Amino acid sequence: MRELSVYYCPKCGYYGYYQLERNAVCPKCRLEMTCLDLNYQDFMDLSCEERDELLSAYIIMSSSPYVKRLLEPHKTNNKREIIAQMGARITELEIENEKLNKTIEWMHQTIWEMVRASKGLTSDGKEHFK
Repeated sequence: MRELSVYYCPKCGYYGYYQLERNAVCPKCRLEMTCLDLNYQDFMDLSCEERDELLSAYIIMSSSPYVKRLLEPHKTNNKREIIAQMGARITELEIENEKLNKTIEWMHQTIWEMVRASKGLTSDGKEHFK
């Protein structure tokens, strides 16, 4: 049995699940629907908002150059979105930096312990005689 695929109408955004491509016809527009690059289960795991955003992106990508030109100023002038993305990236980098600092601290402690062990010193710096 064939697996279900997700199809959407590039004109109105209607989507449905079909096993055969020939059955994927939009009931509203009567146009052939386009198959998403996402499999059925991954699509079902998305929330309603994520599905809407995904389908909107596909519709915009397949739309005419006129629609793309209309949306271009929004992309270049949307400062709030850029600031939000940069804020999220800064947070990611701060977390990564904290992990790296902990790793460096651990490495320094390990190196000093190895030096002390090779020189026969105790942790307080006094020589340990054998």
